[in-house]
Amino acid sequence: MALLLLSFELLFTKQKWYLFPIAIALTGISQPFNLYVYGIFIAAYALLRHIQEDTFTVKHIALTFFKMASLGIAGLLLSAPFLIQNVLQLLNSPRGSGINSYAHSLFSSPVFATANKMQLGTSVMRFFSNDMVGTGVDYRGYHNYLEGPIFYCGLPCLLLLPQLFPLLKRRIRMAFIIFLAVWMLPIVFPYFRYMFWLFTGNYYRAYSFFVTFFVLYYSLQALDILIKGRKINIILLVITIVVLLGLLYYPFFTIKEMPAHYIVKFVSIMLVVYGILFCFMFGRKATYLRYVFLGLVVLELIHLSRITVNNMDAYLTSDLAYKGGYNDYTVEALNYIKPRDTTFYRIDKTYSSSYTYFPTYNDGMAQGYRGTREYSPFNQKYYILYLQLMGIANRNDEGDSRWAYGLIDRPILESENRVKYIFTNADIGDFRRSTCDSFNVSGLVVLQNKYVLPFGYTYSYFIKESDFEQLSNGQKDLVSLRACVLNDKDAHIAPGIKEFQLKDTCSVSAFNNDIYRQYTDSLSSDTLALTRFDETHIMGTVNAGADKMMYLSVPYDIGWVLKVDGQPKDKIILDGGMTGVYVQKGRHKVEMVFELPYMKISLLLFLLGVLSYAVILLYSRKHKIIDVPADGETHG
Repeated sequence: MALLLLSFELLFTKQKWYLFPIAIALTGISQPFNLYVYGIFIAAYALLRHIQEDTFTVKHIALTFFKMASLGIAGLLLSAPFLIQNVLQLLNSPRGSGINSYAHSLFSSPVFATANKMQLGTSVMRFFSNDMVGTGVDYRGYHNYLEGPIFYCGLPCLLLLPQLFPLLKRRIRMAFIIFLAVWMLPIVFPYFRYMFWLFTGNYYRAYSFFVTFFVLYYSLQALDILIKGRKINIILLVITIVVLLGLLYYPFFTIKEMPAHYIVKFVSIMLVVYGILFCFMFGRKATYLRYVFLGLVVLELIHLSRITVNNMDAYLTSDLAYKGGYNDYTVEALNYIKPRDTTFYRIDKTYSSSYTYFPTYNDGMAQGYRGTREYSPFNQKYYILYLQLMGIANRNDEGDSRWAYGLIDRPILESENRVKYIFTNADIGDFRRSTCDSFNVSGLVVLQNKYVLPFGYTYSYFIKESDFEQLSNGQKDLVSLRACVLNDKDAHIAPGIKEFQLKDTCSVSAFNNDIYRQYTDSLSSDTLALTRFDETHIMGTVNAGADKMMYLSVPYDIGWVLKVDGQPKDKIILDGGMTGVYVQKGRHKVEMVFELPYMKISLLLFLLGVLSYAVILLYSRKHKIIDVPADGETHG
């Protein structure tokens, strides 16, 4: 973002364009959605700069936007290998595809409904300090410490911002007022903030940064004009201090919700001191007072940042020796299992290893094992669809598309998806006790699933998804041991596979370990014998005694290229989101290779971007583009 601002200023004031494509490319590589977010910001900033430079005409604006668009396209081409993959990740997530989204509920919110007292109070207080309503786990404001409204950019900015408007020409003043009001409007009316995010979420994040930037920009413009000789408006300064103190002491929060009373006192004193200093600082003989001002700013930053750092929970060096957090006994259990079992398997845990207040879902990524629980803002769509069909994730809860709870409460589904080990520090229950062997590792109980199925196994029956959805979760588990689930439109693609009759379903009360063994043995009769397994390449052989549907316990993904006996074979979506392949009677070699989609096109676009960048660079050097400042005058 900083590079984008710098590159725009070089383009706008000096006609130096070379950084702009790089800034766009880095944005595309980082997060494609930010191309929209930062695009809104830089477009607004460009309009503001034209207003400020008195070049707010159709010709000048069109020329600026044409330059940004042209150079932006070059930047997109440079980022193509990463950008296209990131876009695909977004589109193939529940949120990007619209399967789970806040869009409907946010869009249907009342347009002019005001923010509640907690949210508005947090916004106001965090103009004064990031820690005004608590730090870290002691935060008492709206949402959480990092994702709530966070607008602090220095107390002098709050005093200087109103001073700008009397110092501007009338036409420019009105434009600046309207512009600032537009950016402040979403603080009072959240609907406009939802609109800013295209109704994808109830966020502040980058919006907080943009508000902070414009507050800082306005205040620095005022400071620049005042330092050059204009007089400060004392009456306006006094009114500003009174209003700020009124907001500071307004009871937005109860005493329990407002833990930072000492910050309130510090801010109050600093606002008054800054105000007094500003009354005398801008005279010709008061240059030394500017150094006093600089010292006060440093004091403010040191004091308030000290609170931010020191009031945060810290991970101490002494904690590294303590068996807790990600260094808990999970590590010992993994070190025990991995040398003894080199096959493919997954692990579930009944506990979280993080020190955080809320349980973490990415322990497997942190501690180095394959699990079934995961948090990601853009989870894999088909895994979430599988969890939804199985009744684990709620289709109407957008949070369930990001916080994938996994299979820990569904032992049968664990067996079907190669969860071989379960780590627990709690009572395991009768079902686990009878279906798992157990042993202790450093006080941690490790359960080994006796009924775990291979990575690939075969079904002789299928059930239509519409029928499966009518079942209870317990019945779904039992039926999934007998039949794979096919989408209704795919029921015809597996000739020879019989349709399962619901009347043949075993009742939950009658289910026992003998039946469990009978069902898993039936599924294991024709399985995929793995000869290679890594993150991007899976190989194995299967000897099917009849035409069957093979279930591969990996979520469906367009990147997987599947071959049977060396010939490409269509993948089939099973159980809502897992991967299946129809195999005919006989012995077959099955291979899956993961290839990044559209990678060849991405590389060609990248090369085109490099070529475009080089051509423009050579052209600009050969013809020595004339420096055209924003005032419209030309200088050789």
